[in-house]
Order: sequence, then C-alpha cells, then structure tokens
Amino acid sequence: MKRFLGTLGFLTRIPVKTGGEFDEEFHKGMYYFPLVGFIIGIITYLVSLLVGIMFPSDALVIAIIAVFTEVFLTGALHLDGLGDTADAFFSNRDKDRMLEIMKDSRLGTNSLLVIMFTILIKIGVIVTFLNRGMSYMIAIMPMVSRLVVILLARKTESPRENGMGNVFIGKATMPMIIVGLVYTLILSAGFLYIINGMSVAGMYAPMGCICIGIVVAAIAMLLIKRSSNKKIGGITGDVLGCGIEVAEVVFILVVYFTAVLLF
Repeated sequence: MKRFLGTLGFLTRIPVKTGGEFDEEFHKGMYYFPLVGFIIGIITYLVSLLVGIMFPSDALVIAIIAVFTEVFLTGALHLDGLGDTADAFFSNRDKDRMLEIMKDSRLGTNSLLVIMFTILIKIGVIVTFLNRGMSYMIAIMPMVSRLVVILLARKTESPRENGMGNVFIGKATMPMIIVGLVYTLILSAGFLYIINGMSVAGMYAPMGCICIGIVVAAIAMLLIKRSSNKKIGGITGDVLGCGIEVAEVVFILVVYFTAVLLF
C-alpha cells in the first residue's frame, strides 16, 4: 500500500500521505502505473458525468472540462515533458544541447504547437466518444497510456546522472508489463460491464478496439524509445512524460478509427 501511495503521489497531484519514502526499490511502483492511470480516469469520468448533468447537450464543454481535469490531476507534469521533448528533439542540435534544452523552463515554438495540438486532439476525440456513447474511454485512456509507457523504461538508460525519471529508467521488467496488461484488460472489461451493463458478447467490439489501441500505442512507445536513444543516448523523465501524452493520443485515435469500422 505504501508503494502504491508513493507512486500515486509521484505521478499525480492527488494529496496522499506517502511518508516521503523514496527508496532504492521505488521503481517497483511501476506495477501500479496503470492503476494510477485508472484512478485518474475514474475521477475524470465522474467529473464529466457531473458536467454532463449541468450541460446535458454540450459535448464540447464536457470534453474541455474532462481534459482540464486530467491536466489538473497530473499538475501538467506530462505535458511539460511533452513540450520539453518536442523543443529538444525538433531542434536538430547535438546531444548535450538537446539535454540543455530539456532543462530550459522557457516554452519554445515546437513545445507550444505540440501541447496545443495534443489538447485539441483529446478534446475533439472525446467529443466524438461522447456523441457515440463511448464516454467510458475517458476512464480507460489514462490507464492504457501509463501501461505502455513502461516499455520506455525497459532495457534503456538515462543520459543524465540525476533526474526524477532515473528512479524508473532502465528498471522496468517484463513481469511489470504483463501484470499491468492483465489487470488493465480486467479493469477495462469490468468497467464496461458495470457502467454500460454490457453483456460478454456486447463487450467484444469495445474490448477489441481497446486491445488494438494498446498494441499500436505500444509500438509508438518503441519508436519513441528508438528515436530518443539515437538522439540523446537514452531516456529522460521528460521523455517518459512525453510518452504518456503521445500514448494517450495514439490510443484514442486508434480506438476512434477502429470503432468507426466495428460499430
């Protein structure tokens, strides 16, 4: 429980009593990454339901508040990593200069554009989910993104001696991925059953979309890892944050286009 609370406090701004523990085995908290994502998703989903009661016919308002809620819960930590990574990787500089750019607190053009389009894509796709009766994806997408990001921390290293991400980088294991995948699918199926009252047969299509989305998002993570290793010689905490945002966007886009074909 302490490990879970520590991971929850690290990845979110949810006030939890962690005891300030940050030991050598803190990386084992990666087992809980998808669970933390599910908690973020459930809170975001509940907020969207509340907003839906207030604005029942305005999917755009619901989508905007949902995205804002997720950003608020994470303290924009992952968006910051996305922006820093975009500024560095698109600068076409050498490794050392890219690492310096990542540390720079100033917002560059690439950062601004990537963050803006990421938020707009999320809002647009969530609006579509709401209109198609797929609001449950609001709860599932943060869980999936934090599942596949574990791939970024596996079999790699950090180009920095110090950094927040170093506690996880290079320490992810295959059991973490497998365990996370299993309970991600179980939680997804259980959520569909409870919220939508779907029968087992009725869950085939949405679960199929989710599985396809997970696979494609995982491939995206492997491509990011390959690019990061080539550009800066490893993975940083900013790249991990970037991975979460990219995985979420890739996942919801794949689910959307797959749902169009299956539903």
